[in-house]
Amino acid sequence: MNFKIIFYILFHLLKIISTKKLLNKQKKIINLSYAINNKYIDIIYISLVSLFENSDNNTIYNIYVLSGEDFEQKNKLILKKLETLYFNCFITIMNLGNTFENVYKSFLDITTYYRLKLPEICPNINRIIYIDSDTIILKDLLELYTLNFNRNYILAKLDIYPNELDKFGIFIKNNINAGVLLIDLYSLRKYNYVEKFMEYIKVHNNDKNYLNAHDQTLINYIMHDKIGIFKPKYHMWPYKNVEEFMTAHRKVRIPYNIYDVREGFNDTFIVHFPGSLKYK
Repeated sequence: MNFKIIFYILFHLLKIISTKKLLNKQKKIINLSYAINNKYIDIIYISLVSLFENSDNNTIYNIYVLSGEDFEQKNKLILKKLETLYFNCFITIMNLGNTFENVYKSFLDITTYYRLKLPEICPNINRIIYIDSDTIILKDLLELYTLNFNRNYILAKLDIYPNELDKFGIFIKNNINAGVLLIDLYSLRKYNYVEKFMEYIKVHNNDKNYLNAHDQTLINYIMHDKIGIFKPKYHMWPYKNVEEFMTAHRKVRIPYNIYDVREGFNDTFIVHFPGSLKYK
């Protein structure tokens, strides 16, 4: 038998044994998901390393990486190798094939739509954190993962563009940015939200207004009455100071509490680098 195969089998046996011991001591399991394509492999690798380096040793991370048909084997191996470097993680790469091949897209890749399928492809998971790959994680995510949904199905941060749905006659206070989401998969399955998502795409795919921010528009449109807002510290953008943050969010319809914003700078969990803010 090939030496590498023997090593791989022995390593995973040891990992399973150590994980069982860990579970017997403290049961802290976090389900977390990313969506990825080949060109973002370096970026997601950085995000994952930042997660594992800053995580609690007693927390186990089940990582579900959503990819398309063309995700290269070499990139799968790069991600799977992280399992040999960090004992508290298990990485599952899930191939969504060409599910969203013909969906409307402009400045974003179709991988952003993959998260809409999470309730369906993770049938035994009741809650999950979704994170965009262009992020740096600075703390263990157990606090975020265990937040109370308070009858909402998704928790997220307020988006800086609050009027995204006004053109549809829907005036909501909690238009969110979907870069970091805490998702109640159980409720999304129970109330058939994947079917609602796919029907929305089918009906509105040729009208860019309905997918202006891609699946983020879709999530806000369909779920606006089941979205809750978490504190800024769980999803910060790389603003220089409180004043810059407050200026960027000046149009939001539920202004953030200044004390929560200050906490966001002093106790940051995730930094997201979207669009023009990317790694500036």
